[in-house]
Amino acid sequence: MTAANNFFSDLFLLAESKGIPRDVLLDRTGVPESALNAGDTRIPAEKLALIVESLWDHLQDEAMGIGQHPIPRGAFQMMGKLAIHEANLADALTLGVQLYGMVTKAYSAQLDIDGDLATLSFRLAPGHQDHKHLLAEIVLMSWHRFASWLIAESITLNHVLFDYSAPAHASEYAYLFPGKHRFNEAALGLVFHKNYLEHSVVRSPESLAAFVRRGPKEFFMQPETDFSLSQDVKRILQRRLQEGFPIIEDVAGHLNMTKRTLIRRLKMEGTSYQQLKDLVRRDKAVHLLAHKAVPVSEIAQKVGFSDPAVFARAFKTWTGVSPRCYRAERLDERAVKPAGD
Repeated sequence: MTAANNFFSDLFLLAESKGIPRDVLLDRTGVPESALNAGDTRIPAEKLALIVESLWDHLQDEAMGIGQHPIPRGAFQMMGKLAIHEANLADALTLGVQLYGMVTKAYSAQLDIDGDLATLSFRLAPGHQDHKHLLAEIVLMSWHRFASWLIAESITLNHVLFDYSAPAHASEYAYLFPGKHRFNEAALGLVFHKNYLEHSVVRSPESLAAFVRRGPKEFFMQPETDFSLSQDVKRILQRRLQEGFPIIEDVAGHLNMTKRTLIRRLKMEGTSYQQLKDLVRRDKAVHLLAHKAVPVSEIAQKVGFSDPAVFARAFKTWTGVSPRCYRAERLDERAVKPAGD
């Protein structure tokens, strides 16, 4: 999975401002300096995770130094060690809320049920320095990924609440937080069907060790076990990319539903069939341009375009630059990469 450059650049500059030398960050991530603030360059999610982990280790603060209060290093792991012994997700989340209430004042968490919906809400303590919303985003991602991991099932979000206005990179939230998005709310929040709370916790201490070892990378990735409809459609599209995408009626039939139902349910998850096609094409094209010496005309064919010019226009719509410019930027980055990386 790749992420927009602003996430990497904002995290990088934050880490630098907190005392981590630039050369150390560049060396650890393997990302060239020219990528900083190169707005059209997408960055692998694991690179973002490396910076988050560097901040955690350097500051011994999982709030990355931008909360009004620190979150002790190891708090997230401790929640995991306790939560895996709970019977179901409701008990695990309740315990997590209580634990964070004891170990930090950086933010408060609360689990509520209203009708068929459960809301896990968070309020950052007043006086925080989270002006780029990095802490808010990581709080939402980490709790969603962790809850999904506990029950080995991706929790489909009915909607996600943000206590700030839609940022310039709000379009990226479709990938980080699948579902409807509501801005300028009273608190941050994850809203999902209450039935998930009854699901059994199925993880072991051994699997927790592996989860923690992978660290913040898990936050930036969709849960490995994802049964949302949009993920089902994406898997179909990924398999059919080489031969050509099926029409939406065929996908609906494959999933044993009508076209209308498919459209309605995708809309409930905050996406559409066209958006999913574009996402699959974009990520495949970015991968080929960044890692393989394949002619642009051939890449166009591999992602479903018979006309390279049409592909170039589509790619520019997705990323802001043409395929050739994107490849040139990547080549330039490698040319200035320090020897030995």
